[in-house]
Amino acid sequence: MVEHLRRSLWLEIDLDRLKGNFNALKEMVGDIKIMPAVKANAYGHGIVQCGQVLEECGADYLGVGSVDEGILLRENGVKAKLLIFGSCHIPDGARFFAEYGLIPTVFNMDQVKALSQAAKDTMEIFIKIDTGRGRLGINAEKFPELYKEIKKYPNIKVSGVYSHMCKSDWPDEKKPEEMEYPMWQYERFQNALKGIGEDAETIPFLQLANTPASIAYPGIRMTGICPGRAIWGFSPLERRPGHPDIKPPMTALKSRILHVNEVIGGKFGPEFSPVKLQTPKRIGIMAGGIGDGISPKHADGGYVLVHGKRVPIASAICLEHTILDLTNCPEAKEGDEVVIFGSQKDEEITMESLLKQWGKTREEFWTSFTPHISRVYYKDGKPYSMTYGDVPVVF
Repeated sequence: MVEHLRRSLWLEIDLDRLKGNFNALKEMVGDIKIMPAVKANAYGHGIVQCGQVLEECGADYLGVGSVDEGILLRENGVKAKLLIFGSCHIPDGARFFAEYGLIPTVFNMDQVKALSQAAKDTMEIFIKIDTGRGRLGINAEKFPELYKEIKKYPNIKVSGVYSHMCKSDWPDEKKPEEMEYPMWQYERFQNALKGIGEDAETIPFLQLANTPASIAYPGIRMTGICPGRAIWGFSPLERRPGHPDIKPPMTALKSRILHVNEVIGGKFGPEFSPVKLQTPKRIGIMAGGIGDGISPKHADGGYVLVHGKRVPIASAICLEHTILDLTNCPEAKEGDEVVIFGSQKDEEITMESLLKQWGKTREEFWTSFTPHISRVYYKDGKPYSMTYGDVPVVF
């Protein structure tokens, strides 16, 4: 696999785990439609390969973050229905939705008019309702009026209506006053649908439940769910009966030693001030730095694995490189594998330990790794494909 790398820094993604997560959610919800969220480069996992796998799994829709991501999936053969979450000023870019068969998210009539003018045939749209997240969407109470206006455009078809839960937990874990807010959101959504009468029954995708709501509140799944974090192996809920068996597909971040040297000066002093050294210091330079998403906090007591040993970070982290202290790893040499998180021999650096040290949420952690880091994908325990930037290559 390493002979295919153009840069000695890569993430390892287990596609079997991704399939397993989708199948676990499908088993949980049964016939209800599933729209995995693959925005932000599939939460950092790589949108092309992950989108292809989720299409193969039978995803009813893929929730995509931008028109560019939708086009990228189309150009790589993904034929699934692609919903674009609101990220584009639609009156300026309506033609792209028509050209690439993308489903726009709308919440006002200016968007609908622009799409109607650009549509070559009937165009599917989703309407976003704000039920209490306080973000994108038309207020739930104004939805019926918007829907009735949209119906006047014969080449526009409403295929979905969706919203986003603000916060959910297992009902028995919440205080009565904490239960009130998610159920208030559900009530607003239901009242919005009642406002369009029997038409609500003709809309295929009605969705309020995100990852925690789809797990903890079976009664509000309606006709569809939109799992984000669950697809990528994380749920904020306590694991208990009824929770799907999901695992993180992102299993490792690895690098290689590019250079080994004994230096007599450098940024090895207090707060990484430059100092002269009385005794030469043996260091290794690995590929990967701040510009790749490695936190500068990693230099504060952080370490990596080399030859199954914990090797400390020696100095301030650079944009593209990290300096390692090889004092206690004399066998280390140029070309050796470095594990930033993951397993090596009998040692492991967990994602959770880096989240704590770097002070990041999982979403921040996943998406901090820039697309120019190659993603190496595994199937059946073996390397299957990889990316060069956005370009996928199958071995």
